Amino acid sequence: MLTVIAQKYRDARPDAVCESYSHRYKDKEGLVRVETCSYQSSSDFVQGASERVSEDNGKTWSEWKEVDTSKIAVKIGENEVNRMYPFTISGRWNPVHKHFVGTGLERIFVGGHEEAYRKMWKEGDHSAICDHGYIGVTLEDGTYFPQLITYEEGAERNADDLLNPEYRFKNNSFPTSFDIDPETGDILIAAGVAMAKCCEIRNIDVNEIFPHATPLLKGLMVIRGKWDGERYYFIPSPPVLINNLQSSRGVDEPTISVLKSGRILVVFRGSNWSSPAWKTRIEPGTPGFKWYTYSDDGGKTFSPAMPWHFDDGEVIYSSATISKFVRSEKNGRLYWIGNITGHNINGNFPRYPLCIVEVDEAYGTAKKDSYTVIDTKREGESEKVQLSNFTIFQNRETGNIEVNLTKVGQYDGQSHWIAEPWHYEIVMPD
Repeated sequence: MLTVIAQKYRDARPDAVCESYSHRYKDKEGLVRVETCSYQSSSDFVQGASERVSEDNGKTWSEWKEVDTSKIAVKIGENEVNRMYPFTISGRWNPVHKHFVGTGLERIFVGGHEEAYRKMWKEGDHSAICDHGYIGVTLEDGTYFPQLITYEEGAERNADDLLNPEYRFKNNSFPTSFDIDPETGDILIAAGVAMAKCCEIRNIDVNEIFPHATPLLKGLMVIRGKWDGERYYFIPSPPVLINNLQSSRGVDEPTISVLKSGRILVVFRGSNWSSPAWKTRIEPGTPGFKWYTYSDDGGKTFSPAMPWHFDDGEVIYSSATISKFVRSEKNGRLYWIGNITGHNINGNFPRYPLCIVEVDEAYGTAKKDSYTVIDTKREGESEKVQLSNFTIFQNRETGNIEVNLTKVGQYDGQSHWIAEPWHYEIVMPD
């Protein structure tokens, strides 16, 4: 069992603007720490952000400065573009190729995000939304450049013509995680790619496994990025598919890690949510899991998707929420953080408790005896409280893992976005 120190980080804002916090170090060494606060008052759309800097690892801070909103959300005519992960973040240090690399998502809303989301959730019409995944590379001299993640022929991004069909409808992906192969320095990107495109690549009729699939219902593609000295070039794996009797929303928010055995492990969220608008086929009582797949040949092939489980065989019941792998910089062990909820699941809920488990490095199962609750619903909090959308930071002084999350949906009878940011320090063993 790990030790967790929990504390409220800020009071909830009464104006129903939700603040979410993340931390990173400015350089590959040292203790200069950057804190980002992003602002949100509607689902899956970031309105803005501010940053401040600490020269002493968080003991004292500079004044907050607003981040250039053109790096996060811009309006182009009646359309909107949202970068959910600002491209200014330096990402992870690649020790083989000596640069920082990170992933980002750019989402285009044709006609604006409010109307696009209304169509998506109320009518099951996803046509006004398209996603493109990017990597951002920061060289040692500070030079930064983004690259579109590609798996097919198509146009590059042109800011003056974002709706060019050769860009808008090609190379759509939602990258939520990546790892760095410690031997080669290759990056392994776990990306959601439209189910219909995945079926096309696999030469499978999408109607056989996922009738009524839309562009935002996805399969999984692991894309290997190889550095040629100037840029990355991309090699996609055969897609991993799941049918809509297993998961009504396909593959969502995969997290990836290279195990010490060499196995590539991907865990992702499924969903048992039923919706007439989305024409889901999921049957009542279908359980909700975290799912997993793995490759033992460097990503050339992957196993069929299966419910993830503990090392004693017990499956991991989990709502449709994001999860993340993190390898401790203190002890070298791999951990997984996410919601392990019990079997009574309805789509995205419950989103508690938030847990951490150590991962077996040979097979990729979760070690049952390491299971630790980071936080769960507290007295007076709503059943809809979300202990799910979190950020991870590793403290170079203490070696501990720090988690920040904001408890969206915290209280019944109040706005969904009146929510307290919380901070958790997970004390890592040697």
